Amino acid sequence: MVGRGSRQKPMVVRGHALDRQQMEAVMDDSPTQLVIAGAGTGKTTTLIGKVRHLVEDLGVDPGSILMISLTNNTVADLRRAVGEEFGPGFGSDIMTIHALGNRILRRKGCVGRVRTELLAGIIYDLVESDRRCARAFMQYVESMRQSGASDLSYGGLPIRGRGLRCIADVLFECGIRCEYIRPSHGTDSVIPAHLRVEHGGVAFTIRADDEDARAASKDRRSVMDMLRRHGIEAEAMNVNDLAAGILEAWGTRVPDQVGTFISRCKSTGTNMRQLDEANRRNPTALRADVSEMLFLLDRVWDHYNMVCLERDMADYEDMVIQAAESVRAGRSPGKRYSWVLVDEYQDVSSILVDLLMVLRSATGFRLFCVGDDWQSIYSFTGGDVWQMYDFGKVWGGYGRVSVRRIERTYRYPQQIADMASRFISKNPMQQKKHVVSMGADPTIPVQLLPVASDRDIPRMISNRLDYLDPSGSVMVVGRTRNDVYALGGGTGQFLFGSRDGPSSGTVDVTYRRWSEDSGGWEDVRPLRFMTAHSSKGLEADFVFLLADRDRGGFPSLASDSIGDLFRRREEGIELPEERRVLYVAMTRARKRLFIVNRMDEDGYAQSGTSPFVQEIIADNPMLSKSTPFCPECFGPMRISAANGRRFYGCCDYPACRGTRPFFGL
Repeated sequence: MVGRGSRQKPMVVRGHALDRQQMEAVMDDSPTQLVIAGAGTGKTTTLIGKVRHLVEDLGVDPGSILMISLTNNTVADLRRAVGEEFGPGFGSDIMTIHALGNRILRRKGCVGRVRTELLAGIIYDLVESDRRCARAFMQYVESMRQSGASDLSYGGLPIRGRGLRCIADVLFECGIRCEYIRPSHGTDSVIPAHLRVEHGGVAFTIRADDEDARAASKDRRSVMDMLRRHGIEAEAMNVNDLAAGILEAWGTRVPDQVGTFISRCKSTGTNMRQLDEANRRNPTALRADVSEMLFLLDRVWDHYNMVCLERDMADYEDMVIQAAESVRAGRSPGKRYSWVLVDEYQDVSSILVDLLMVLRSATGFRLFCVGDDWQSIYSFTGGDVWQMYDFGKVWGGYGRVSVRRIERTYRYPQQIADMASRFISKNPMQQKKHVVSMGADPTIPVQLLPVASDRDIPRMISNRLDYLDPSGSVMVVGRTRNDVYALGGGTGQFLFGSRDGPSSGTVDVTYRRWSEDSGGWEDVRPLRFMTAHSSKGLEADFVFLLADRDRGGFPSLASDSIGDLFRRREEGIELPEERRVLYVAMTRARKRLFIVNRMDEDGYAQSGTSPFVQEIIADNPMLSKSTPFCPECFGPMRISAANGRRFYGCCDYPACRGTRPFFGL
């Protein structure tokens, strides 16, 4: 239904006139509304347009409008957008739902940023004093190395080669420190990665291609023989000291992951007994037994709860759970709102929806939600895409439910829209959308970059960078943070800079060229490596997607033996969330998307490569067989005509003037 305040002219929001679908969503005054949005279709613009309609057309007091987003960062972005649109002092409240819960609890002490430090202290005390906990901790570390931290040595060093990493592990067990030197790249040679060891006046170097490194990758006991040959008698420390040492060397990684586990349990209403039962039901032949790790996590969680009770503190999930319990028990919900607007609805958890329902039953507000189920990628923190699938069932008891769509993307060209939509729409549970691009295709917007192995990736990407608009932004997107190593060791053409944190999926990278004049590397352009998760909500002119490579790519099949214990509802397709993760990665590009994939010499996907990439190539044959590659820049070519003849010309003309003969009709 369109409200009585309907406008005759399009509404201008954030400097742009709303399109027809956005306008219809904004003007719909149904008591419960869901707006299903495509990537780049203006979710925030539509949300702010709704506020403008409520205030200016319907006379709603801004102070009775609550806007909710799910993270502090997205709340800050929303506040900034509202401030720019309506000016300072606009009365609407904008907050996370956790902050709303805490306000209902009358400002209970928040665990917040001290949770990692608190959990680290609890884990340290347990592994230092309890042998069973220490052994379980070692299993937990190995599980982390199988599911995302495969490059980390016990000493916290990021070492890609298995042999050197095994040696570094044994050295750490023996209390011997070492320094890891990444491979260095010159113009014509590469110095392999190596370890520098100094102990008791003895110093030596172990290279990645040494026999000792190869032997260590097969048998860790060979490292002790190597030490003895160098005159070092060493003995491994006890398991308690080793576990405590690894915890300290790994920084926040372990407590952060344990905190995420606790958050997921609370967000999904899952307890340790249920996880233990799920572990017992699953045959160990198919999945590793995790009973000892569950024992450790149970002990940590108990101590964590005790500390929170003693200090009268609540974490983010408890703020939501306890606030719902408080209102359900008849206590005051606090400030009453007439409208609640929720952003990023695809990532809500069941406990967040429960709090909204309890508050709505108590106060009767109207509800407006915006989200994209195609971008729901946070089940590992408790996000539940079924809250969006079942929106009508969940909210049907509060009056008429209206579901609308906004499908015009203002971010990327139509070819990207079609390719990404075709891929993601194979999930039968997901909402159907027809995403239409409002931008023109100035050139071929999607290109396949075929490589034989990871060694080809830096060269292939650098070839493209040399012919792209130097003023355009560049993003390299991988599935896990280890995919950054596909760019090399971080010392040659691609220099690795700062990482936002030890567990961050974002790395600043500088692309460089070798200068014969200066005899050194010269900076050419900055770019950013990001995991697909960390890229969500961001965009760049040019995106290189590391879709398939030797030791990474999409989908991620890394074992998560504890995560597999959580209950999941089937969506009718294999790896549905991994499919959504790739969709997010593909839709970051404003102008051009380059898909890196292993191919054989004839241009076909290699056996054993990503099933997702094989599917995309099968559905989009123009990616691999439409035109030849340019002999000058290795980029795509298209049919051109001049002086009465047809030929293949480089898509990057005039920056590149490469041509090939055309023998077609």
